[in-house]
Amino acid sequence: MNVSLHLLGLSARIVGLAAVSFLTVGAKADTIISFTGDLRSDANVIDCGSGCTLGAGNSDGDYAQWAALVVAFNVPVNETVQIVTFSYGGGTNGNGAVIPQGGLEPYLSLFDATGNFLASTYFGITCPPGANTNSSSGFCYDVLLDAGTLLAGNYQVAISAYLNMSLAENLGIGTLTDGFTGFGNLYAGEDLHYAFDIDLGAPSAATPEPGTFGLLALGAIALFRVKKGKQS
Repeated sequence: MNVSLHLLGLSARIVGLAAVSFLTVGAKADTIISFTGDLRSDANVIDCGSGCTLGAGNSDGDYAQWAALVVAFNVPVNETVQIVTFSYGGGTNGNGAVIPQGGLEPYLSLFDATGNFLASTYFGITCPPGANTNSSSGFCYDVLLDAGTLLAGNYQVAISAYLNMSLAENLGIGTLTDGFTGFGNLYAGEDLHYAFDIDLGAPSAATPEPGTFGLLALGAIALFRVKKGKQS
């Protein structure tokens, strides 16, 4: 698979999508990096199978099925990290921007700087504290990825439509550059807008170590194109 990953350092295009804020909790200041946008215009993983690249002629459903946005971020010191979405139920992100409801049902995947899979929201928190219920569907499908304490260094996070996970996670081998499964879906009333925060310094109950996530025989997902909370 010829994967179209234009990974960052952060690129000028992605910088335009991100905003950094600092929230003080007691004596401790969290650093929150906020990302908002639309998967159709922002995705940098746009392969849709052998010899197929997403473009203007593809539907939003095609983009939900295959596309992903990968952004890089830096953890300057050993730090707890959480990543939380606002795509589906809307809300107010860490930068104070009001996010409308009705975006895609999100899936988050975390990788190290070289693309090794670390964690995802497959076993993450659905409808994290403070997330909104979508008024149209009555469901709350936003998610929180608790990365635990990450060592200082560079990392990458991908947002995609549930369940478009990386092949590295699904198969338990490989890296980010191997691409994604193409299991994503877009349901009636949803569009491709996304919003998520990377919170450096957030309280964490998890303590992951590189390489300990994802090797859980998730290849079975290829046989069951399931949807959490509702049927496809």
